[in-house]
Amino acid sequence: MNNFVKKNWFVCLLIVLFAGISVFYIYDTNKGKLKGKTANGEGVVYSVGDTDVTATDFYNSMYESNGPAALFQKIATTVADKSVETTDAMKENAKTQAESVISNYATNYPTNYRQMLDSQLVSLGYSGMDGLEDYLVNVFKQTELTAQYVKDHFDELQVRNISYILVRFENGDSGEGTPTEDEQNRMAAVDHGLETGTFEETATALSEDPSSAPNGGVLGTLDVNTTSLDSAFQEAALGLKEGEVSEWVYSSNFGYFRIKCNASTHEGMIKAYREQNSLTEDVEVTDGEVYSSLLNTYDTTLTNKVIWEKAEELGLTFPDPEVEKAVRAYAGMED
Repeated sequence: MNNFVKKNWFVCLLIVLFAGISVFYIYDTNKGKLKGKTANGEGVVYSVGDTDVTATDFYNSMYESNGPAALFQKIATTVADKSVETTDAMKENAKTQAESVISNYATNYPTNYRQMLDSQLVSLGYSGMDGLEDYLVNVFKQTELTAQYVKDHFDELQVRNISYILVRFENGDSGEGTPTEDEQNRMAAVDHGLETGTFEETATALSEDPSSAPNGGVLGTLDVNTTSLDSAFQEAALGLKEGEVSEWVYSSNFGYFRIKCNASTHEGMIKAYREQNSLTEDVEVTDGEVYSSLLNTYDTTLTNKVIWEKAEELGLTFPDPEVEKAVRAYAGMED
């Protein structure tokens, strides 16, 4: 199951863990300073549903310079646990990924890998290295929760799975969008390839983008919130329907594109995911797997939005308005 997850979750995990590697805890200097609601005699930082997180819970995992991030991580963990059921598949995947993480740490940091994993996972609110699988299960839950939002708001988000073929400028852009004779010849070769073969075959043979050509030109899944792509490319890509191939799209940044929409429906997304990961029909895939490239690459703010909205639905409260303001700013939810 999970070919894409097996390829990418370790990288995603390291990004999260290493983000806080050089900052320190503030256990003693800040405990007990938050005002407002109390639970068992302690100040409550936030509540979700019937779960109260006290000042001690918070400050035991809070960084001096990364307080809002640490707190939002706790909120996200609580929301995901309350909203998504833990499945056997998640446990199995978490076990596999945990073994990979530990092996990689042991290879790269042979003398202190246990200490590093312990400190980083404790900072995220888990019981050191023993909590690694629990952390991974919660990451899967957050992805599934966000993927359900994508599925429910599919048309609004204009989700598309895209492949492309690029013909680069010969000697830089003329600024007029008119291809040179050499560029026209290369574009004609692509057109001929599309007439006589598949898009994937033509992209592999003729696309001049080495990052995607070996993979049949596959870019991945994007949506209307994507901001990291060339604007002309994105506008053309989002305007395509499933199975459509664009005419030549001029980009002043790169050259000329032919763009294919592999999927513009949820069902199409599942099919495209199977094809792009060489999965047979008998292999079960989750929505989280199908939309993982979107959430990890092209719409990285969506998970925060979904977590925040779900937390408010569950009754998120902050007794201290300054804490709420800081966490909102960190999560991009100022409005």
